[in-house]
Parts: sequence; structure tokens; C-alpha cells
Amino acid sequence: MLSDPISDIPLQSLDTRLFENTQIKASDNRPILSVSILRTDKTDPLISGNKWFKLKYSLLDAQQQGYNTLLSFGGPYSNHLHALAGAGKQYHFKTIGIIRGEEHCSLNPTLTDLKTLGMQLYYINRKDYRRKHEPEFIRHLLKRLKTEHYLSSNEAVYLIPEGGTNALAIKGASEIADLIPDNIDYVCVACGTGGTIAGLIHGLNKRHSHTKVIGFPALKGAQFLEQEINKLLKLLPHSAPTVKAQNNWELVYDYHFGGFGKMTPELARFIIEFEQKHSIPLDPVYTGKMMYGIVELINNNYFPPHSRILIIHSGGLQGRRGMEAKIKELAGYPGDNIP
Repeated sequence: MLSDPISDIPLQSLDTRLFENTQIKASDNRPILSVSILRTDKTDPLISGNKWFKLKYSLLDAQQQGYNTLLSFGGPYSNHLHALAGAGKQYHFKTIGIIRGEEHCSLNPTLTDLKTLGMQLYYINRKDYRRKHEPEFIRHLLKRLKTEHYLSSNEAVYLIPEGGTNALAIKGASEIADLIPDNIDYVCVACGTGGTIAGLIHGLNKRHSHTKVIGFPALKGAQFLEQEINKLLKLLPHSAPTVKAQNNWELVYDYHFGGFGKMTPELARFIIEFEQKHSIPLDPVYTGKMMYGIVELINNNYFPPHSRILIIHSGGLQGRRGMEAKIKELAGYPGDNIP
């Protein structure tokens, strides 16, 4: 059986007086909003953030079915593959990561970790990578892996989708809702493949919660996620198909900063200044963009007075290591010259 690495996940209050707009304070200078952040980034050094929740039932399923080899997909900074490699080492699975893009002689910190943790890396071009959901392509890929001796001729493979998002991931992510107090009005979360927000919606809906979930897609043109989330919700029992109509969740598309993995000087400065004020690290792909959006929504009076807002810190900090120099450069703080 798997041992759950999660013990106590901190729920940390944010001082809204450190936000810019004085309109969010009451007349006696008390904050008119309550803002807290659920630090799931502190779950485990390797299986961090939302990744443990998304992977745990796939790992259990693979273990119960007797699989020894896990295979999944991701980019060269993939948080998902990093967590999967860590889980493989911890729970004695062989892991294979199908990496989007060409192999480079110099590995970034994420890819270095994957190899150190024992994951075998197999690179495919972007055109082929887009076919990762096609059964015919998967059959061809497995044949290539056996021909090139990544797999033995009779080795069975447990396939986990990109980002870990499947019905079992939604089931796991729904358990994040159990960590959310009943009095919360809004839950904010970054979105990639839609698995975590679907799990949150499902988990809160089971509790008949009044809480509204707001997702911040990291991708440009991510309107397709709305349909994808509804599709994911229907994979599980007791998911209300009308939950969107009940206005229990929405996506805010304005904070992608140019697209997935893209960063602007404004975002880089925000991340550094937020960390200085609140001592909470952010990554520029997911949590940094989400937090920028939340602060702007607060300063634009999006949330009604006295709202209780909870932010999910979904981790992703390992991927930041290869972007540290770029963050400082874009922010105008080259080297270690941060005021």
C-alpha cells in the first residue's frame, strides 16, 4: 500500500493591507476581505502541491493491478513528470517520461532531477506529441520503446495522461475540498489541464457547498477548458451536470501573460515583490499568474465586501529553478541585485 505523505497542510492568512488599493479596507482600517492560502506546495518535497492528490489513485490502481512500469507525458519543465518520477522512486515503480521537444546535451534542473530519480526520458517532436491521446499513436510509441530497449518485449505499461488528468485524478483532487473550511466564499486555483479545478468542483458539490470556484488558466485561448471541465465532471458519480448553470464555478481568461510558459516584466516584478511582502514563493507558469489575477480582481472590487477567499497554492516551484535568471532579468534585477 502507498503511504500518504500528507500530514498537516498549512492554511496561511494573507495581510490584505499589503495589497495596493486602499478601497479594500474598512473604515476602521481593518481588512474588509479575508484572504488565506492553502499551502499544498508543502505536502512533500517531490510529490508536491496538487500532484499527490492527482496521482495517488492512479498509483494505487497500478499497484493493485500488478503494474511495475508507469509511462506519462510532459514538457521539459513538467511538474507532473517530476512528481511521477518522485513517486516512482518512493514506491518502487519504473517510470518513463515522454518529453515534448528535442533532446539537448545540457539538461535543465527538472530533467536532471528526472534522470537522478530514475526516470527514463524519451524525446518526441511537437508534431508527434500532439497525438499523445490517439490509441494508434500510443501503440506505435510502445513498439518504438520496445525496439529501442526502453521496454522489454513483454513488459506491461500503466499509462497516465499528461498532467495526470483522468477520472482517478479528479477523485483525488476532490479531496482537496476536504481541507477547505465551510465558511469560505471563493476558492481560487490555477488551471492547466483542468483536472484540479474539476476535482475541487466535484468535492465541494458533494458537500452542497455555497463556495464558488474561480479558475485561472495558464494557457492563452483556454476557452476550450470549460467544455473539458464539464467532460471531466461527468466521469465521476454524483457530479451535477448542471453545476456550471448553478454558477458554482467560472474561469478567468485574462491572466495568461501571452501564453503557457510566457512571462512579462510586469509578471516578473509582481512575483518578486509579492514574495518580499508575503514570504510565499510563486512560480511564473501557474501560481504567479493566478496570484497576479487575484490581487487585480481584489483591487478592482470584484469580490463583495466581507468575502472569505481561499487560494490553492498548487506547487510547481521545482520548475521555477530553470527560470530564475529570466525572472530577475525581466524584473530589472540582474544577478542577485534585488532591493
